Amino acid sequence: MIEIARILKPQGIKGEVKAELLTDVVSIFDVLTECLVGNKNMHIERVSIRQGFLYIKFDEIKTRNDAENYRNLVIKVPKTLLEEMKGDDQFLVDDLIGTILYDDEGNMVGQIVEILNYGASDIFVVENEGRTYDIPYVEEIFKVENDQLIVDSKRLEEVMV
Repeated sequence: MIEIARILKPQGIKGEVKAELLTDVVSIFDVLTECLVGNKNMHIERVSIRQGFLYIKFDEIKTRNDAENYRNLVIKVPKTLLEEMKGDDQFLVDDLIGTILYDDEGNMVGQIVEILNYGASDIFVVENEGRTYDIPYVEEIFKVENDQLIVDSKRLEEVMV
């Protein structure tokens, strides 16, 4: 199961919740009818994305008080469903962890050991020869070739911390 959102708080008085998106594959919400919230299987009545947040009404949540019980719980879906919905140029975080990152000249940059997100962009934590580097994911620097993520060697030095 893959985490796709985290419930932040109740929204309104009829049991709707506001959630933080944890995925870039937002097309999944067009087809999603059920998911796992915490350890409970839940059915989705309606969903919308407004101003970067997810608003969900679950069949099982009838009131604002009921919605309070779901605060800070994560919403999960099967990984296979997310893989079906992602674009050709998108990767799942689970698939990137452990991947060896190469630059466009074929040199090994290092192994991706963690991916952090502080809001502005994803940060790849890359380890090479016992040292770790933080590389912000900037679309102009990364490209996909043969299902592999490649980094521009010249631009890498500008952003690597």
